[in-house]
Amino acid sequence: MDYRIFNSDEIDHQQCYRLLIGSIVPRPIAWVSSMDENGVPNLAPFSFFSIVSHYPPLVSITVGEREKEKKDTAANISTTGGYVVHTVTDGWEQQMNASAANFARDQNEFAELGLETVPSDLVDAPRIKDCPVAMECQFEQMQEFGDDWKTYLVIGKVLRWHVREDLMLDDKYINPHTLQPVGRLGGPRYCRTHDIYEMQAPYIQPDVGHPNTGERN
Repeated sequence: MDYRIFNSDEIDHQQCYRLLIGSIVPRPIAWVSSMDENGVPNLAPFSFFSIVSHYPPLVSITVGEREKEKKDTAANISTTGGYVVHTVTDGWEQQMNASAANFARDQNEFAELGLETVPSDLVDAPRIKDCPVAMECQFEQMQEFGDDWKTYLVIGKVLRWHVREDLMLDDKYINPHTLQPVGRLGGPRYCRTHDIYEMQAPYIQPDVGHPNTGERN
């Protein structure tokens, strides 16, 4: 079978991007609300999104530049500290996609898109009203990569989850069947998580209260 070979130091940044988003799939989408120093809220989606650590609960998003400056989300988080990550699910994908437009820095995406908000409990950034899952986060650190094209790795600690009651399974799990999350593929393509199956892992993680003790929940 024949293969195409791509060396990262021989292709431009756009082709690197195409290969990454086509290879690392599907990707969860962090729909992030933040607040600037003047109290203007911002909303934007990021599919370069992952778990960093489960204890402490740390999550990461990767944010690029716009016109040689940090995009609003990275600038806001590093300035005001608190932000909210929402899980994108069926029924929310159109609003999520619309929030990726290049709004001006002083524009309120929530108002522009007609999205209602509710106050967060622990951070200044608002939550999207009725969004199934939201995580209030506190900025921990930011790492900068690149020269001509800068990328910012933003790491935050989850302070509080807001999970819709009907999504809970056995009072501890979020049920993926009822959550119906949306994932990002390459280019303008997305996927819905409707075909769900199970495989038993060779090692089952013990149900313990702390990873380094034997105390069970």
